[in-house]
Amino acid sequence: MALLRVPPGPTGAGRHGNRRAFDRDQLGFLLHQQQYGDLVRVDDGLYLANSPALAEEVFKHTNTTYAISRDLLGEQTDGGRASEDLAVWMRARSLAGRGLNRTSMRAAEDRLAATAARHAQGWRARGTVEAIPALEDLSAHLVAEFCLGPDTGGVPALLARLQDALLPPVLPLPAGWHVLRRRRLHRVNRDLVAEVSRLIDHRRATHRDDSPHTVADLLNTARDEGAITPEGATSIIVANLFAAHETTAAALAWLFLLLDRHPRIRRQVRDEAERELAGRLPTAADVPRLAVTESVVKETLRLYPPLWLIERTVEEPTELAGYPLRPGQRVAVSPFVLQRDPRHYDDPTAFRPERWTDRSPSAPLPKYAFMPFGGGPRTCLGTHFATVAMTVTTATLTSSYQITRTPGTTPVFSTRTILQPHKLTLDITDHPRGPRPRPRPRPNGAVASAAGPRTPGQARCPFADATAPEPAQ
Repeated sequence: MALLRVPPGPTGAGRHGNRRAFDRDQLGFLLHQQQYGDLVRVDDGLYLANSPALAEEVFKHTNTTYAISRDLLGEQTDGGRASEDLAVWMRARSLAGRGLNRTSMRAAEDRLAATAARHAQGWRARGTVEAIPALEDLSAHLVAEFCLGPDTGGVPALLARLQDALLPPVLPLPAGWHVLRRRRLHRVNRDLVAEVSRLIDHRRATHRDDSPHTVADLLNTARDEGAITPEGATSIIVANLFAAHETTAAALAWLFLLLDRHPRIRRQVRDEAERELAGRLPTAADVPRLAVTESVVKETLRLYPPLWLIERTVEEPTELAGYPLRPGQRVAVSPFVLQRDPRHYDDPTAFRPERWTDRSPSAPLPKYAFMPFGGGPRTCLGTHFATVAMTVTTATLTSSYQITRTPGTTPVFSTRTILQPHKLTLDITDHPRGPRPRPRPRPNGAVASAAGPRTPGQARCPFADATAPEPAQ
C-alpha cells in the first residue's frame, strides 16, 4: 500500500509533543513553523498554512471544501455546505454587511466620536484605568449603538458578562465546575439574545424613515420582506456585537501601548488631528484625511491581530499545496505569522506605520498577506467598522488627552481567547500646556510572553521589538 504523502513539520516528542510545545509558547511555536515551508503538518489532524496563497485557497472555499465547525459558544455546529441553517445565516450576514459598509458608516455622523469622548471623560476623572475592561466597555457601546441605535438597553453589560463566561479557566477545574460554567454561559447568552431581540423589535415599531439608519433597521426591512426570520436577524447582530467589541478593544489596547512606546509617532497622530479637525469631533467621513492615524491602526493590526489563529475543518477530500487532505482534518492560518513574514514586510517586527503610506503601487502586498479579520465568505463583517471606529477613537482621544502606560506596570501577552495585552493599565491626563516635554526613555522589553518557557529549539518570538522605545526627540 502506498504511503500517504504529508507535508514536512516538527517531529515532536511523543504522541502529544507538538501539542505541549504549542501550549507552552503558542505564538513562538507558530513562528517557528515557517522553517518547514508554506504547508506544515503539526500532527495528523492539524496542518498550518503559512503563505497568503494557501490562506486564500482555504478561506475562499469556506462553506464548500472547508467549514467552520464551532459556534459562538465554542460548541460543535453543522457548518457543512448542505446545512439549511448555513444558507439562512449567510443570507443574514449579507444583509447585515450592508449596514457595516462605508456608506452606512458615513451616515453615522459623529456618534462614534461622541461615544469615545464620553467614555474618555470618565477615564480622565478616574486618572488610571485597566485597559482591556475599559476599552471593551467603550467598544461594546460603539458597536451596540451602531447596530441598534442610541438605546442599547442592557446590551453592553450583557456583552461583558458573556465575555467573562466564555473566558477559559487559567488552571484545570473539576468536571463539576465545567458543567456550572456551561450553564452560566448559556444563561447569559439567552439573556443577550432576548435583549437584542427586544431592541430590534422596538426599532421596528418606532424607527422613522428620516432618522439615521442602523444595522437593525436594514434587517427589519428584510424581515418585512420575508428574506430572513426574526431569529436570523437577532443571531447575526449578537454574533457581530460579540466579535466586534472584543477584537476592537484588544486592538485599541495594543495601539495605545505602541503609541506610548513611540512618542514621536504619538505626536504625529495628535498634530494630524489638530490640523485636520480644528477642535471638532471627527466623523467617518474624516478618515481619508487622517492618513497618519489610519496607518497607525493598520500597523497595529498587522503586528497584533486579535484573531491570531483561524481554523477551518476539511469538509470533503481535497488537496492543498499538492498534499491530500481528508474530511475531519483541520487547516489553521495564523494572521500573526503571515503579517510578520519577511518575504512581504521589511523589518517585520518593527512598528513602522509609514510602511502603509510609503508603499509603492508597483509592489502591492499579496491579498492575504494582511488579513487581521480573516477572509473569504466568512470574513468578519465588522472589518470596516473596526478600522473606522479605531481611527475615529484614536483621533478623538489623542487630540484631547495624554494616554500613557502606568509607570511600573508590565503588560503580558495573552492568547486565552484573542491576542490581548493583559495587566495593562493606562494613565489618562490632559495634554500639558505650553511647550511639550521631551519624552523620557523607558527600558526595553515592556511586553513579555505570558505563555511560559520556550521549548528548546523554538524561535524567539520578537515581542518586545515592536514596543521598544524610540529615542527622545
